[in-house]
Amino acid sequence: MKKNILLALVVLVSTGMIVSFSLFGCMAEPEVIIETVTETVTETVVETVEVEAEAEEIEPVTVGYSNGLITHAWRTQMMADLQQDFNIYKGKGWCDELIIQNAGFDVDLQITQIRNLINSGVDLILINPNSVTALNPVIEEAVDAGIMVMVVDQTVDSEAPYQVLGNSYQWMVDQAKWVFDKMGGEGKLVYLSGVDGQPGNTDRDNGVTDTLADYPDIELLTKANGNWDPSTSQQAMADVLAAFPEIDAVVAHDGQVMGTLRAFDSAGREHPIINGDYMVNYVEYWVENLDTVDGFTLINSPGFGTNLGLGVGVRMLQGWTLKEGFFTSDDLHSITSETVALVTYTKYIDNSNVEEIYNNHINTRGTAEYVDIWPAQEEIDALFE
Repeated sequence: MKKNILLALVVLVSTGMIVSFSLFGCMAEPEVIIETVTETVTETVVETVEVEAEAEEIEPVTVGYSNGLITHAWRTQMMADLQQDFNIYKGKGWCDELIIQNAGFDVDLQITQIRNLINSGVDLILINPNSVTALNPVIEEAVDAGIMVMVVDQTVDSEAPYQVLGNSYQWMVDQAKWVFDKMGGEGKLVYLSGVDGQPGNTDRDNGVTDTLADYPDIELLTKANGNWDPSTSQQAMADVLAAFPEIDAVVAHDGQVMGTLRAFDSAGREHPIINGDYMVNYVEYWVENLDTVDGFTLINSPGFGTNLGLGVGVRMLQGWTLKEGFFTSDDLHSITSETVALVTYTKYIDNSNVEEIYNNHINTRGTAEYVDIWPAQEEIDALFE
């Protein structure tokens, strides 16, 4: 359409000039003027066609997301975050469809769902895995079929896919160390773990265990599982309190701190030393009780790994070139290939900034249940040449 309009303009301009020259008959070398105008407009037409051709080269990416459990608010918020950034890419013409499948705790179902995504012809599969090892064969099927696979949030030990992961191990080391130092390096400890068997939870368990080895005077009374859920964690801690009359400190994570404190309140027990949490109900409690609460946590945002993996994968499929150093050869579950981006959490909350972070969250995220920070579009752009 643009080309036709511009060519019509050439004809009109040329015709109009010839008529003018015929009427007045006194203009010098009209052919030169007509030729100059024609060349200028023709160049514009060529440039327009080239721009349109470049736009046509963008092939929208179809994205599949294979998620495991969807049992608590962190995962539902993760899905909302994913949809938000996907809509940005769809608006740019970079993506056309997002297919989401949730397998719950069922590893076999997740394998089947990934195979369905392969057969549906997607270009990019994001996977939040239920297992470190069990998904490896189907992941390799997808890669062999020419599909980009981006494992996010939790790891697998296959070298076939790209992986964009928050460093769950280091995240837990930092929080555990904060608690152990607050204990003065001695006392009785309870560790409230998350969902047993989930890859990210295993990394966190290892972080606590390895850090505890440096504090020989701290006694680990027990490890319980709160499943990253406030209600489940409250019941798990209530059971622990019934068994142990003396507890000096608790290490917990991902939405389990408030449930822990409620269990202590229900038992009429004094609050223990405990790390902080970025679930909004706890952050609100923290702000309201700054005179008596001391906490520290790193923010494991629901949108962090998933949205970063989506942004990197879509750009790579659009032909962007990553700068060297994003994917590393860090040894993670025996992986040594350069396909793993192990991103250390840097956003933390403590007593010095909790009010600011809470107010920012309320102003920008509203009712979302977890404080949520993930890389902005310009930050992801900056990862590329």
